[in-house]
Parts: sequence; structure tokens; C-alpha cells
Amino acid sequence: MGFTGNAGADIDCLGFIFINTIKSTVLTNVKYPTLHSVIPNVNVEEIKSMKYENQSSETQEYKVETSKKIIKKSSWSVTNKLELTFSMEVKAGIPEFIEVSSGFSLSVGTEHSYGLENSEEKTETFSFPVKVRPGKTVDVDITIGRATVDLPYNGTVKITCYNNSVLQFPTSGAYKGLTYTDAKVVVKE
Repeated sequence: MGFTGNAGADIDCLGFIFINTIKSTVLTNVKYPTLHSVIPNVNVEEIKSMKYENQSSETQEYKVETSKKIIKKSSWSVTNKLELTFSMEVKAGIPEFIEVSSGFSLSVGTEHSYGLENSEEKTETFSFPVKVRPGKTVDVDITIGRATVDLPYNGTVKITCYNNSVLQFPTSGAYKGLTYTDAKVVVKE
């Protein structure tokens, strides 16, 4: 392992020279130093709104069902542009929203392996039971929160060669993501 470089009138460059073939490049030990100081801006979207009226003398039960296409995105930028040189894997937890008494907060999910850029699209189906008492009318709203996340991160790049030699060095960059909260039902009588 070594370094190579060039300096001229217009362009300066610096790079790594590997005598051994690289087996893997992994961004690991990812920490988000400002995670708990961020106040998330969550946009709440209405998925479905229904009105139920019970003109009978007995409680009626209904099931409100709906579905929504959800696209979650996540990406880690690397400030030293290593992603241009190596195919990099990321082992990290993704920041997720949790609902707290004062609104929403961020926490880090379970660590998994990702690429530097990820997109997950799925259709989620929601189903909620609703009870309407005799002679009452209820309004039912199903909502979901959507927000973007933009956080700095610190981590370690670990380059492993086929002869099991390892080079590790610190790095930093920005995490960007699009995520959703859990769906919620509000019933008003």
C-alpha cells in the first residue's frame, strides 16, 4: 500500500496504490453526532378520511382499510470521493422517526448492510377497527408522516485486501434520507 500524487499548473491529485487486490471496502462505525439535537420537520399526509353514522340502537363495528405506496431513500456521501475509486458497502443504522409526547424524534435503527445510495419502494396496507355507538357519527382520518433527514456523520473506512491485510481510516460526510412515520388513525365522535 502506498500513495501516488501529481502536482502541476492546473490539476493536483493524490491517490492510493495497492499492491494487493482489494476484497472489500466498507464504511463502518457510523455515528450521527447531531442526531439528538435535530428537531424533525414531519409533513403529515392524510391517506384516507371516512364518516360513519350509526342510526341503529346497537354498536356497529367497521374496518377501515387503505394502502399507500411508500418510497424510503437513504444515501451517505463520502467527502474524500472514495466512492469514485472503490465499490463501497455501508454497515450502519438508518435514522428513523419515533413519535414522542412533544412530536417526533430521531433514533438510529438496527445496523444492516447497504450501498451508498438506496431506495426501497413498497405498498403498505393499513387496517383499523372502528366502533360506532348507537345514534352517533364518527369521523375517521388515517394519516402518515413523511420527512427528509439531512445529518452529518462520522465513520471509519475499512479496506480489506485478499491477503487479509486491512487499512482503516476515519471519514465523514452527510447522510440524506426520506423516511415515514407509522400510520395513525384518529377517530372523532
